[in-house]
This record gives sequence, C-alpha cells and structure tokens, in this order.
Amino acid sequence: MNIPDAYNAVGFDFHGTKAFDQRTGYRSTSFLTVPLKDAENHVIGVLQLINAIDPVNNQVMAFDHSLQQSIESLSLLAAAALGRLNEKPA
Repeated sequence: MNIPDAYNAVGFDFHGTKAFDQRTGYRSTSFLTVPLKDAENHVIGVLQLINAIDPVNNQVMAFDHSLQQSIESLSLLAAAALGRLNEKPA
C-alpha cells in the first residue's frame, strides 16, 4: 500500500498514528507498506516505511513509483533472509 497522506486517506484507520503524532509532535504523512512473503506466498512479515523525504527540498513527500518498485524488490530479499532464519536444521 502506498498512502501519500495518512491524514487524508479514506478507508484506513490511522487513529493510533494520529494519537502518536499528537503525543510526540511528529507528523506521520506518507506510508509505504509492503508484505514480506515466503516461497509458499505466505505473509511472514511487513516492511513499513514512513515519510519519504524529497532530496531536493528536504520536505516530506509521497513515495514515488520508482522508489516503491525498489522497496518491493528489496522486500523479496528481506523475505528470503527471514525464511532462511526460520528454516529447521536438517
């Protein structure tokens, strides 16, 4: 899921996020959430990134498509590594 602004997202419950922001003064804006799946296509974890930063103006931005594709590719490696950790010894 790629959510450009949690405060304007429809269909998602960000009450916990907003409560955290209120307590800490932080502003959670953009979210990119990618499932980590094993070889049998079971979800074994989730990779979540918050607040992409524009390298030009140092402002929070949405996660762009190319960054999303890169993160999705890296999530395959992360899932494979986690799968190896969970393998039973022979």
